[in-house]
Amino acid sequence: MPTSVTSPLREEANRHQALSRWYREKALGQRLTAQLTEALNDSLEQVFGYHMLVTGADMGLELSRIGKTQRLFRLVTRAGIDQPLQAVLGASNELPFATDSLDALVLCHTINASSVPHQTLRECQRVLVPNGHLFVISFNPLSIWGLSSAFKQWLSRRQSYARSVSGRRLGDWLSLLGFSHAEPYYFASFAPLGRGRIARLMDRFDRWLVRINAPTGTAYLLHARKRVAGHLDSGVKIVRPRLISIPLGKTPEGVPVPRHVSRSQQDGIETT
Repeated sequence: MPTSVTSPLREEANRHQALSRWYREKALGQRLTAQLTEALNDSLEQVFGYHMLVTGADMGLELSRIGKTQRLFRLVTRAGIDQPLQAVLGASNELPFATDSLDALVLCHTINASSVPHQTLRECQRVLVPNGHLFVISFNPLSIWGLSSAFKQWLSRRQSYARSVSGRRLGDWLSLLGFSHAEPYYFASFAPLGRGRIARLMDRFDRWLVRINAPTGTAYLLHARKRVAGHLDSGVKIVRPRLISIPLGKTPEGVPVPRHVSRSQQDGIETT
């Protein structure tokens, strides 16, 4: 009986499609898109370079207007997808880029959709230039939405299309790979609720939670940089002096020379 094997690229593409649909259809996803677009705009304003790559789900971010890199690439898992950026076909755990070739990377839930998230982060470390920027967008498992989704998944016994990773665990993974990272910023603690005055009050409350960076946000943005160990090499060779052995001298008759003569001995010699 033949065994059906699922392609990792196709599996990742299906997860990205489900995430993109969630962002388009859910009110919480639309709120996240608006808040993350503003946050990325502020963060990427200070990123300069030649090449930037965006991977993961299509969240509706206007990345063509963000950042100051000269060329923007979009990693796609299916051919023939219309993208405003230059599309490159490939998987997140095998990036089709040379080592030390990208100045910035933006992962849009790439870690959540990948079946091998550690390998995905290793690929990011490989393709980034020294001191390159890495921006990771991930779901927060400790948020209100994350806890409710985990409970629903436990009741239905179904496997989720997105695996949540806490900011602390992601920071540990990045540190092991030689990244320095800041604290994660959390966004959209809950979906828009109610209408009229109640909706406005809930929107203010949600913006206040974002302003104080409360860890109840549905998703977070983590900024990391690729560290490079510094080695000083002046090119000057230091020549150390060689030790030369000098033999001890002797008198012509072979009598040892005394090292110290006391004053009484000197007086005795003079009086004789």
